[in-house]
Amino acid sequence: MIPDRIMRKIERCLALSQSANAHEAGIALRQAQQLMQRYGLSEQDITLASVTDHTVTAQAGKVPPRYLNALATLVNNAFGTQAIYSATPRLSGAQVRWIGQWQFLGTDGASQVAAYAYEVLQRQLIRDRQAYQSGLNRRIKRATRIRRGDAFAEAWVAGARESIVPVELSTSASEALEAYAERQWGELSSLTPRQRGQLRHHDYQAVHQGYDAGRQVQLHDAIQTPEREALGHG
Repeated sequence: MIPDRIMRKIERCLALSQSANAHEAGIALRQAQQLMQRYGLSEQDITLASVTDHTVTAQAGKVPPRYLNALATLVNNAFGTQAIYSATPRLSGAQVRWIGQWQFLGTDGASQVAAYAYEVLQRQLIRDRQAYQSGLNRRIKRATRIRRGDAFAEAWVAGARESIVPVELSTSASEALEAYAERQWGELSSLTPRQRGQLRHHDYQAVHQGYDAGRQVQLHDAIQTPEREALGHG
């Protein structure tokens, strides 16, 4: 296993090799090449070393609902990460219960912040969805209650999206995430999130309320510095 200090030194040399000072850039590139040759490393090995992954439990089963898939996409856009969904079966009596999770991949520590942001936002989204449903007429059908709750939640995510500034991944970072995912899991299948029923005319009130609630969310307020530090010591 290559020591972290060597990997960091190679990364610094490669960064310096992009310097506008041709002499400095040349020296840095030669140092990086020498170290890579000594330890049998390729450029992809160096790039992959900068990728980390962090896992967070999803409030979903074998297949996530569309609003949680949309929430993961929002977090990816905000932090320049990629999310992989998986579910594990658990036996509960005679029933099989699936426990879902998102694995966030990112460079330069982004995966840790993204996983924490998702956890905080998911908790708030689920709470707001439940509060909305508790205010519905108790006589409406269960299927209607679920459909309107989902419509509220999807609109909530759309409203929350207004507060983020998307991170544009560099080509090298994007390729690193793809290569890391392929190395870890091989070829991944596409995720088709769960949708429970088409919207009806009276469901659009749920959409308006969800969107307004989501617009109140400030993503970066949810991950203040003390909480980030606490995450690192969990």
